[in-house]
Amino acid sequence: MTSIVKTAEPLFTCFFSAVFLGQVFSPAVYLSLLPVIAGVCLATANEVSFSAISLVSGLLSNMCFALRAITAKRVMQRPIGKHLGAQNLYGVLTIQSLLMLLPLSLLVEGRGIVAGTAATMDAVGGLKFARMLLYTGLSHYLYNECAFVALSSVHPVTHAVANTIKRVAVIVVS
Repeated sequence: MTSIVKTAEPLFTCFFSAVFLGQVFSPAVYLSLLPVIAGVCLATANEVSFSAISLVSGLLSNMCFALRAITAKRVMQRPIGKHLGAQNLYGVLTIQSLLMLLPLSLLVEGRGIVAGTAATMDAVGGLKFARMLLYTGLSHYLYNECAFVALSSVHPVTHAVANTIKRVAVIVVS
């Protein structure tokens, strides 16, 4: 369900491109997105189950990813600082996100984070846990930094389509 909803990310990006950038595409561009969306629907057809929280989360995720791509692209077109290229912009956004979301996550999750972390460390060991945390964090950061570098070279809609195609590849490989 979530994968199917997430395929609409290019549509959200087109919509927000029109609203915030004043960029409206030809009908052919919008129609060309339909096979991409249909392809993901076919790839995930055997695991279709409805969940309201998945639907809402997927739609909010689409909105946030589209807005992030469009605003980042605007900043990249007219850099704010001397060395604020794609890599540094992503680094700054990551630090700002951490500072904004850490208090909220601690408030919402609270003791569950501590208990869950302790249980995981007991199950796998402290050193293995630290190594897993380092590897996943580093690989996720590098993946997203590469995505920002790619975004600096292409239009946000093209980036969203590539992200959708990546989703198909992950589903097929899985």
